[in-house]
Amino acid sequence: MAEALRPMSTSELLDRTFTLYRRNFLLFAGIASIGPAAYLLFQLMLVGAAGMPAGRTPARTAWAGASIGIGFVVGALVMLAGMALSQAATVKAVAAVHLGRETTIGGAYRSLKGRIPRILGIFFTVTLLIVGGGIVLLALASLITVLAVGGGMKAGTGFGIAGGIVGLVVIVAAAIGAVTIFVRYSLAVQACVVEDLKIRPSLKRSAFLSKGSRSRILTVYTVFVVLSWIVAFGLVMLTSMLAAITGPGIPALIATYLASFLSGVLTGPLATIGMSLVYYDERVRKEAFDLQLIMAGLDTPAAAPAAAPASAGLQ
Repeated sequence: MAEALRPMSTSELLDRTFTLYRRNFLLFAGIASIGPAAYLLFQLMLVGAAGMPAGRTPARTAWAGASIGIGFVVGALVMLAGMALSQAATVKAVAAVHLGRETTIGGAYRSLKGRIPRILGIFFTVTLLIVGGGIVLLALASLITVLAVGGGMKAGTGFGIAGGIVGLVVIVAAAIGAVTIFVRYSLAVQACVVEDLKIRPSLKRSAFLSKGSRSRILTVYTVFVVLSWIVAFGLVMLTSMLAAITGPGIPALIATYLASFLSGVLTGPLATIGMSLVYYDERVRKEAFDLQLIMAGLDTPAAAPAAAPASAGLQ
């Protein structure tokens, strides 16, 4: 059944997220399994590489090390791509069930046809902005700290302490900047998938829709991140108990990776569902999207009435 579109408070939005997830658990968990499965495969590749015997010659040892490095990079890219696609498919599923339409796991992924390069482009662009900006600011903080320590030895302890404080401020600024970028573009995938936009228009669209509501977006996302941490912590505790019984080793490590996979499947969809509902809520608030849907329904021509029987005209 379609949910009436209207502006929602933060608590209503969270409640609606849990309701959609509970009613369509198998759908969302199935869609979300792709990203964690790619990450699990990546982790198992590292376990397998770590278990390989070292080469008998320096050349073979170097080749083994290079293979592990290449596998790490490829595995990381596969993991990120899987996360991006599962997020986009979840957005499509939310768009369907929130508006009262039927969909399936396969249908959600098939609906991404023609949009996959754009989805990956958005995901990696935002990731590079966050990571790149953070690296630059952290490098600046390190440079300031080193100069402060060196200068402090010559100019006195006070100069060194002041420089250290400046370095700490830069680190905090890097964290704030990363969060700001993430929140600003947190609705870009939704805009791309729902409105069929390209990369740059999707980013601009997200910046527009999130404006004025970024603290609420951060609150919603933080709730689901903390929830995922709690679930992950509980599962890790279970695997730790298993490791205490069986002893440390590869089996215990694999059990930990499986716990991480299960945590991602169980809690991963929640943040995407929440962000998708925020996307619709912002469109309702800023663009009267609920009225647009109503008008679109009124503009749909009604089915032509059935022709009257020939005898009716003789009566």
